[in-house]
Amino acid sequence: MDIIFSASIIAAFLAGMVALFAPCCITVLLPAYLGSAFREKKNILKMTFVFFAGIAVVLVPIGLGAAWLARVFRDFHTEMYIFGALLMLVFAIAAFRGKGFSFIPMPKRVLPQVGGSHSKTVFLLGIFSGAATSCCAPVLAGAVTLAVLTGTFWKALVVTFAYVFGMTFPLFLAGYFYDRFKIENSRLIVGKVFSFRIGGRTLMVHSTNLIAGVVFLAVSGILFALVFSGNAFWAPSYQVRIGELLNAISGRVFEIASTVPDSIWSIIIIGIFLFLLFRAERKSHV
Repeated sequence: MDIIFSASIIAAFLAGMVALFAPCCITVLLPAYLGSAFREKKNILKMTFVFFAGIAVVLVPIGLGAAWLARVFRDFHTEMYIFGALLMLVFAIAAFRGKGFSFIPMPKRVLPQVGGSHSKTVFLLGIFSGAATSCCAPVLAGAVTLAVLTGTFWKALVVTFAYVFGMTFPLFLAGYFYDRFKIENSRLIVGKVFSFRIGGRTLMVHSTNLIAGVVFLAVSGILFALVFSGNAFWAPSYQVRIGELLNAISGRVFEIASTVPDSIWSIIIIGIFLFLLFRAERKSHV
């Protein structure tokens, strides 16, 4: 992701998109988002903003100079994975039981209502995903440092925002088309209720909760496996090659995009973000 060191807003956005496919990112962020989507089932675009907010809580301070925070996540990477594995296990059990997380204290003004206590789950998953993806944060911090030296604090803030938005942009697109085409009405999402006999008791589980529980349980197992194998920074060779390919493609795209002034890209990127926010608010009131 060398292109981000140009401190360009479009470079930060493209680098964020590439970072989504980094081993330490996609292993946690994408499954966590998918599990959240199956739990929520509707207003997915608005839920994506909650997920984005959780990631931003971690990455924005790092991007704006809180290098000590990046060092904490780096030095305690294994412990963070253990915590994440336990967190995913709790979410899996709650999904299987069809329960929310109303016991988690969270100021009401912080989160929009996107399914009651589900928003708290999504926000926490966003925070953990941001912490797990902080391995890419030194690159972001380098870009923002250049932005501060060559511009203003506001440019540094926009560069950081562009990076985090780029990282979650594919998720926003998925959420937009999910809501746009009312996929919550599809047979897969409508699903059905299954009943299981466990220890003389009957457990009723909706199919979407079952899928979400399986996803969370799988992520928990992967994180535990990485921890106990002593290789929390593991990355399969094919994923490394995909990252290198995406980095090369983003570099070529940047060569073309850099002909457009940074101020124009700022307006475009922020405009897209506001449009998606408008659509999310409109959808939630329908």
